[in-house]
Amino acid sequence: MNKKIGFTCAYTPVPLIEAAGFSPYRVFPDTKAPDQAGHLLHDNLCPHVKKVLDRALADDLPELEGMVFINSCDTMRRLADAWKEARPDDKIILIDLPSGTDRLSLDFLSKEYERLSTTLFKWNNETSSPEIISGRIKEKISLWNIVADLVKKTEEKMSQDFFPGYASGLQQIINTAATESTDHALAMAQNKLEPEQPAKPGLSPVFVFGNLLFDPKVYDLFEDWNMHVTGTDFCTSSRFVTHVDTGLDDNIFRSLAISYLKQTPCARTMDTAMPGSIAQRIVERAKKSNAKGVIGFTLKFCDPYLARVPMIRQALQKESIPFLMLEGDCTTGSMGQQQTRIEAFTEMLEV
Repeated sequence: MNKKIGFTCAYTPVPLIEAAGFSPYRVFPDTKAPDQAGHLLHDNLCPHVKKVLDRALADDLPELEGMVFINSCDTMRRLADAWKEARPDDKIILIDLPSGTDRLSLDFLSKEYERLSTTLFKWNNETSSPEIISGRIKEKISLWNIVADLVKKTEEKMSQDFFPGYASGLQQIINTAATESTDHALAMAQNKLEPEQPAKPGLSPVFVFGNLLFDPKVYDLFEDWNMHVTGTDFCTSSRFVTHVDTGLDDNIFRSLAISYLKQTPCARTMDTAMPGSIAQRIVERAKKSNAKGVIGFTLKFCDPYLARVPMIRQALQKESIPFLMLEGDCTTGSMGQQQTRIEAFTEMLEV
C-alpha cells in the first residue's frame, strides 16, 4: 500500500500526489480528540484549522510521509507553522496560492505546482526524467477526470429528481477520492451512478454552498428535514474533484493552474476583473440545479466568506431566490443545532 501524503485544501492536486507514488489523505476536521489547539493558536480561529491541529496533537492520524499545506488564508498558514511544533518530524511543504486569477497569478501557481511535484518525487526518492514525470502526471489526471465527469453526472441527476441517499452516496465517493485513491473513488462512482431507489417527490429543492461539509450523514439529515439537495459548492464536495484540461497549455503544471484557478473559487480568491463573480456563480449554480432556495454554511471566524455574504444575499434577492445563512463548525452536531431553522426555511419554499 502506498504511503500517504496529508493535505488540507481543495487546491491540492491529487494527481500530483498519486503520480509521485503516494496516496492522498485529506485531513478532515473529524475527531474526538481533546481541544488542545488553543495551546498553539488563538481560540477565536477557524474551527476547521483547530480541529485538524487537534488531530495532529492527539496523533489521531494515519502514518503520513509528509504534509502539503496551501497558503489559502492566514489561518491555514498558521496551521503550517503550528504543525511544525505539533509534529516536528513530519516533512512539510507550504504552497503559496495567489488571490487573483490573472495571467501573472496563473504563472505563479504553475511554478508552485511544479515545486510541489518536484518535492513529492524527492520525498519518494524518485529520480525520473521530466518527460516520464509529465507522462505519469497526465496518466493520473486522465483517471481523475473520469471520476470528475462521473461526479458531474451524479450532480446532474440530483438536480433533476430526488433520490433518497443519493447526496450522501456522492459525498462518500468524493471523500474516497480525498482520503484513499482515485481508483477506489472510480469504482464507487461506477457502482453508484445509478440510484439505488426510485425518485420521490415532495421535498424542497435547495442548493447548498460554503466552506466544507464533508460528513455524508449530514446529507441524510437534510433529507429527514424535508430538504432535497440539488447541488453543492463546497471545497469538500464536487468543487474538490476539479476536471483538469491538459490541453490548455503545453506545460502540464500551467494546465493544472488554469484548471484550478478557473473553477468556482473559494471565497479567499478574488477575480479582479469581476469582483462579485462568486455571488453570480452561486446564483447561476442554484438556477442550473433547479433549486428553489439556497442555504449557505460557513465556519465561525471565516472572514473571507463572511465578508462576501452581503453580496451573495443581494444577488439572490435580485433573482427572488430565498436565502438562509448559517454559521457553525459544519459537523453533524453543529447541523443538529440548526435543524429548526432549516426545517422552517424548507417549509416556506413552494414545492
